[in-house]
Amino acid sequence: MKAVRPIAATAAVVAVLAAVLLLSRHREAVAPPPVVAAAAASTPIPGRLVLFFPGDDALLHREGRDVPELPSGASQRMRLVLEELIAGSREGFPPAFPWSATVQAVFLDREGDAFVDLSAPPPDVPTGSDIELTVAYATVNSVVANCPGVRRVQLLFGGREVATLGHLDLSRPLPPNLELVAP
Repeated sequence: MKAVRPIAATAAVVAVLAAVLLLSRHREAVAPPPVVAAAAASTPIPGRLVLFFPGDDALLHREGRDVPELPSGASQRMRLVLEELIAGSREGFPPAFPWSATVQAVFLDREGDAFVDLSAPPPDVPTGSDIELTVAYATVNSVVANCPGVRRVQLLFGGREVATLGHLDLSRPLPPNLELVAP
């Protein structure tokens, strides 16, 4: 019986050491990254956007836009694109929106459909086919051109899905329309 006690004690010591070793390895595996790596990841990366604005020829025209930081996340990038589009052209093109639009929400689903919620146009906003096409496709083309993974855009206004914008069917996500873009 006395010979069994040292063996049991040795086994207990080995088990405790094994547990300590496993716990120390687990802590190393889930340890946060070094501060230097986190600082490097948050360094702003300048980028270039391509936005679409209406021209006098009823076509959309590309305008390059340098931005100080190009977000990597889809929602943040979509919001940036929309805010830059709403801010207007820097090359003298008319605005894409005939009202002071604001971005209320954006998100991307698993199928690559972006949902863009803009402030609703006021009742007295000018209408017509050209304006409707400009609002829709300046938005759709700009978002798809600048946001990897986005293939279509569903426009919402004032938090609501709308069936039409004048004559344009908005009941489903729209793919980009390059036929409306100047060569």
